[in-house]
Amino acid sequence: MIISDEDDAQKIKDPPVAAPTLRYPERAASRRPFSHLPDYETSQALAFQDFNESQVTLYKPPSRRRFLDSRLWRAALVSLVVYIFLTLVIGVPIIVHKEHQDEQKYPYNPPTYALVWPSKNPGPPGNLSNNSSPGQAGIIPVCDVWTTAEYLDSPGSPIVFATAERNVSPNGLFSFSSNASSSRDLNSVQGAFYTGINPNQTVQDAVLSVMMQSSSGVFNRSTVCYAVADNFTDIFLSVPDNLAPTDNILYNITLLFPQNAIPSRVDSFATVLPMFDQHFGSFDGNVTFDKVTIEGTVSRVTVDSIQANRILVDTSLEPVTGTFYVNTSLIISTINAPIVANISLYNDPLCQFPTTLDVHTGNGNLTANVTVLAPNKNPPLRPNFIANLRTFSGSLSTSFLHDPASAATAVQLHVFNDLGPADVTLDSLFEGVFQVSTKQAAASVTQGNASVTDPWVPGLQRTMEVDLNSTARIYGWIGWGNAETPWNAYEQGEVLVDSSLAHVTLSFLG
Repeated sequence: MIISDEDDAQKIKDPPVAAPTLRYPERAASRRPFSHLPDYETSQALAFQDFNESQVTLYKPPSRRRFLDSRLWRAALVSLVVYIFLTLVIGVPIIVHKEHQDEQKYPYNPPTYALVWPSKNPGPPGNLSNNSSPGQAGIIPVCDVWTTAEYLDSPGSPIVFATAERNVSPNGLFSFSSNASSSRDLNSVQGAFYTGINPNQTVQDAVLSVMMQSSSGVFNRSTVCYAVADNFTDIFLSVPDNLAPTDNILYNITLLFPQNAIPSRVDSFATVLPMFDQHFGSFDGNVTFDKVTIEGTVSRVTVDSIQANRILVDTSLEPVTGTFYVNTSLIISTINAPIVANISLYNDPLCQFPTTLDVHTGNGNLTANVTVLAPNKNPPLRPNFIANLRTFSGSLSTSFLHDPASAATAVQLHVFNDLGPADVTLDSLFEGVFQVSTKQAAASVTQGNASVTDPWVPGLQRTMEVDLNSTARIYGWIGWGNAETPWNAYEQGEVLVDSSLAHVTLSFLG
């Protein structure tokens, strides 16, 4: 604060001057002589000094701590030990059990049908001799051992006709395969395969016979190998990879099972025989199959009657015809050829998985007559059967009927066709939703007059509710009583029928 002296003289104002005036800043007033108050500069300096001193605080650095003390280390070590113990005791068994369950979920993880001979590959096997590498757990394959070999004269090169026959175990694993390729050997390699029941009731073993016919030059470059042991039979046909257009090889393989009092048990039966006609006879309960796989491009497949838990039929350019009894899964596949199948499906209500069916072809007709059997004691809580049928540029006809000994089941059926008609028939025990659709054609749904009471709640009347009815699309529900809201897709059935440029028909027998 500045106090001016009372005796300061008044400033004398200069008279106005026309010329520019240069003004110097006025001298700051100074304190009076002998005054006890400080001047302006000193007052300001003292004020700032007091302010700065009031802002000064003592800074005490924090005490230094160890990164981790011993107690924390001990707690972490104990936690790690407990975690490892719980993982081994609880976590690992749960993971193993879950993986085991996932492996059994065939609808989502279909089983593979691997050949019995693990070292087999589609290419030429190289130089096979009588003492070639083992095929299965120490079994030494034996190659080119013939019972008889005849040389027939013919123009150009002699023809060799060789046969071999031996008794093998009627149980265990069976595998028949060839490295022939349809793209390379289509006009040079032909074969026939037959398996069935031996009419001779006195024979106790399975009888295997192989016949080969070719020119002598091709015969010397071809190989037929056997790997035979108790409960294990494997045949491998090696075809040369440089066959001339005039070269020909003809094979004939026959396997006859015995008629024993105790049925033969076959864990796995696999064929991969391109350009073969494969014929499976009627086994009439003399053989129990677990897994059966029938493969081979350009291979006609005919099955008189076979029963197994799982069956796979995969070919191309040739038809598939047969009667199949299946407990777990059935797959039938070809292309550019028809399929005619009579199928019986069984599902155990105590099993947690449905029985599955997959049949598909293309540019060929598909006919599947299916009978289902599930001894349900109560309304099913899951689908008993899941079926998918598909083709294109051909007609599709299928029927799903319950066996007389079967209770009502839950069936999920999807039928797809393109450029061809589709006709589906379901019996009066089906209950669930339905949808029929096509493009540029007509769709129709009909209900028969068969009268069947509700198998679970006697007295309810069977009704059909149509939610949409147009020329090309119809959907609704059929069953006893009224449709559930919301609809449960697991406890009731479902049928979808779809095509294009052709009519689609869904018929309920009642």
